[in-house]
Amino acid sequence: MENKKELAIIILAAGKSSRLGLITKQLLKYNGVTLLKRACKKALQITNDVFVVLGHEKEKCEKEIKDLDLNILFNKDYGKGIGSSISYGIKHTNDYKNTLIMLCDQPFINKKHLINLKNNIDNQTIIATKYENASSSTVPAIFPKKYYKKLSKLNEDKGAKSMMKNEVCINIKLEKSRSIDIDTREDIKTYLDL
Repeated sequence: MENKKELAIIILAAGKSSRLGLITKQLLKYNGVTLLKRACKKALQITNDVFVVLGHEKEKCEKEIKDLDLNILFNKDYGKGIGSSISYGIKHTNDYKNTLIMLCDQPFINKKHLINLKNNIDNQTIIATKYENASSSTVPAIFPKKYYKKLSKLNEDKGAKSMMKNEVCINIKLEKSRSIDIDTREDIKTYLDL
């Protein structure tokens, strides 16, 4: 029987976003849809095997995506940082040949870019995003199974980007306007419809 477990997607949506104070970043809206739901819907257009790592405001976030057919994971150690959520998530995708890691706070990364990443899978090399005018590779990125052990050892506030510095990556370019993270109140005012 053919192994269909080619690609899983992990959406990192557990963080507290301390720079936003009491605002829950995952539930901010862009064009009437929360950042969390937007990321989940985009991921489901790439594969049926989507894993969302929640933490901060877990119940509210879970309620927001309860109508979508995906796997919800709860990282109780989310306060330790993004590395702990990657490590927790990757343990659930161990059966897959590749795992795409994406963030929920990048609403302008489009389906086309994710498909470009997927189309370059070779089961050996990290397929990474390279922002226009940037020097380093970053997420969203697809990691072949041989990197899962390293990813599972991330346990602090360092994400996969720190690991990619020492690895050969196939870089897929992304224009600067699509690479925006919603991290500050200024970002919310500038980019979102509040």
